[in-house]
Amino acid sequence: MKLSELQHQFSDALLYKNDLISGQIKERDSFSSKDLLQVYRNSFVMGVTEALTVTYQHTLALVGEEFFNAAARQFILQQPPQENNIMAYGDGFYNFLGSLEQLKEMPYIAETARFEWLLEQTANAHIQTALLDVVMLAKVQPEQFTDIVFHIPQQVTLFHSEQDIQHLYQMLMKKQVQETDLAHDCYMALKKQPDFSVELIALTSHEYALTEQIKRSRPLGQIQPQELHQHLPALLEKHLVNGFTLN
Repeated sequence: MKLSELQHQFSDALLYKNDLISGQIKERDSFSSKDLLQVYRNSFVMGVTEALTVTYQHTLALVGEEFFNAAARQFILQQPPQENNIMAYGDGFYNFLGSLEQLKEMPYIAETARFEWLLEQTANAHIQTALLDVVMLAKVQPEQFTDIVFHIPQQVTLFHSEQDIQHLYQMLMKKQVQETDLAHDCYMALKKQPDFSVELIALTSHEYALTEQIKRSRPLGQIQPQELHQHLPALLEKHLVNGFTLN
């Protein structure tokens, strides 16, 4: 049997698709080949679950270890890792949680998981050190204003939720979770810092809309509605713009 075929059979066996590989596993002491296969399965699921707990530690705190492990096991078997880098695994776990009937009345849990995934991606982003050249910006002629394309640093990620995840996250960080109304829109910019921490920058809905359009490289003249232009100073003050070009 070719190595690739063995690897494929072993992969299928770990995901409970079949037991064909058991014939290739040598029995040891009092353990049959199927017993050993189950050990491999358990070890695989436990290892990947541990990787998920690193990313989704606050989601784990919300649902408890038993529920998290059970949900993680289902997710892993349905959507197993596709590459060797286990640290890159976990995208989509928030969608999976949102599909669970047990969590339908608690949308903030799946939203917390979505936030934690973006938080980790932001922490791993490349930092652009360029700063906005305000001297050059001041030299732009009035008739060119509509052609200005502002730049948002790569280490900035936008997050919007209909649940107040920023407030919930702060409570989780302080380990002071208490009953509260989370059914409020939350707008944030996540920005990686040189020390690898991530700054959470609260935005208004208008600041978020403006930042989102700038992030899509829209010139000022194409940003709609034009009333959003008045929120540009707030973005500059929050250091969310690091440069510009003329379209």
